[in-house]
Amino acid sequence: MTNFRAVQPSPAQSAHGIFARPDTATRRPLIEPGVIRRVAPFAGAGLIAVGLASLPPAPASPRALAAGAALIVILILSAITVPWARFSDAWQGAVPLCGFVAIGLLRHGEGGATSGYSPTVMLPVLWIALYGSRGQLRLAIVGTALTFVVPLTLVGPPMYPRAGWRESVLWIVIAVLAGHASQTLVDHSRQRTADVGALGSVTRALTTGADPRDELTAAAQLVTGAAFCILIEPQEDGTLTATSGTAGIELAAVRIDPRAEVSATAEVWRTGARIYIGDVSTDPRASSRLAAHTGARAVLLQPVLRDGQCTGVLIVGFTKSRQAVPEQALYMVELVAAEIAAAIDRADLVALLAAQARTDPLTGAANRRSWDEQMVRELARAQRTADPLTVALLDMDHFKAYNDAHGHSAGDELLRDVVAAIRAELRTGDVIARWGGEEFALALPGCDLQEAQRAATRFLQVVPGGQSASIGLTQAAAGDTPRSLVARADRALYVAKDAGRNRVHAVAAPTSPSSLLQA
Repeated sequence: MTNFRAVQPSPAQSAHGIFARPDTATRRPLIEPGVIRRVAPFAGAGLIAVGLASLPPAPASPRALAAGAALIVILILSAITVPWARFSDAWQGAVPLCGFVAIGLLRHGEGGATSGYSPTVMLPVLWIALYGSRGQLRLAIVGTALTFVVPLTLVGPPMYPRAGWRESVLWIVIAVLAGHASQTLVDHSRQRTADVGALGSVTRALTTGADPRDELTAAAQLVTGAAFCILIEPQEDGTLTATSGTAGIELAAVRIDPRAEVSATAEVWRTGARIYIGDVSTDPRASSRLAAHTGARAVLLQPVLRDGQCTGVLIVGFTKSRQAVPEQALYMVELVAAEIAAAIDRADLVALLAAQARTDPLTGAANRRSWDEQMVRELARAQRTADPLTVALLDMDHFKAYNDAHGHSAGDELLRDVVAAIRAELRTGDVIARWGGEEFALALPGCDLQEAQRAATRFLQVVPGGQSASIGLTQAAAGDTPRSLVARADRALYVAKDAGRNRVHAVAAPTSPSSLLQA
């Protein structure tokens, strides 16, 4: 079963649908830094238009001309002085849209269709194409049409002759083409910038020593404008659980059993083929829980492949239904999934090398380096909490004779079996390390000497292959070091050996274990 916590879509995603970049979906040109730089070219063109009004011939309607010029100046000043952060983003689109009123007044004041101000309708169109939304661009096209059509309809000849319909239609067509082309180019440019930023995140994730999964899922969310992104990977029990996810996701609740569940996610895991569900409300493969708990209306499920095998699934969720996925988004998600696979390989290799550096290659027990580090920690904990700590040394009896009789390969196998058998008797937190040859050291935190003797007796009973071992025990006391503890356990081991082997011998510390309370 797959469970998800509710994720609220961002305003950008709600307004502009899926696959909208956060930096292109919600644009705030009059709030973000660089306002004057953005406004300057348009303000310059507007002021030039105002200045040209003073040239001959005399205006046909001085009041309309003056009103248009004043409105342009007001719009320029408001763009750079009004605290737009106090208003909703939609108000920023009102500034260029009001420009159409100013342009209509300038045209009328300078004689109508013959005024020469018709090209200025492209100023608000281009501004909105560069910095506005697609909805605002549609309003700008409507504004362009009204600028030409209203005078032709309400005023008419001679200021606006019927021949002006041809010019009006051409300007409207040009505004549509120029506006759409400009906005498309800007969107592509910003998308490429977002993609480069995401790839930079991927590169940083792969070059740092930390687990890169969070960085990579965030990159997948960035390049698609998704509401959320989750990486699920297999666990020892056969289920798939979330190992990473973007903000707002309760990872612990995401669990899938592909052996029993019939869903698109389970299918992607089994087949290694990508699935996109454009509308989760109509596709039977989609989980109704996904829609109910996340608000997702579309889901992209990308397999994470390593050497042709599916080793994870990237779940990318969106807040609007859409039947087709843009090729660029598919390419970027596939690229991120490939990098996730490479990152997991790298992380697994680093973990393997780290484990090999701390374990005995023959038996899998801790090595001397790992033992030394853990003993420092265990002794410090015992001193701090006054809990008992017992150390044991176990040595196989007559191991050389066993090797001579059965061969070194059999001896190696016996040592591996010994570690496996004793490990099965240990508690969580107990440590077994290979001390050297056929000798092993054990640390038993929270276990006093009496309890350790009972545990050691069990260890002797599980020694495999019909063989026996001897064990020396001692309990830590104030002032002990890892070296002094092992030395004392070693003396106890020799006593056990001298007493006939296959037995446990304990040596008390020189001071009472209770003195740990005062240490």
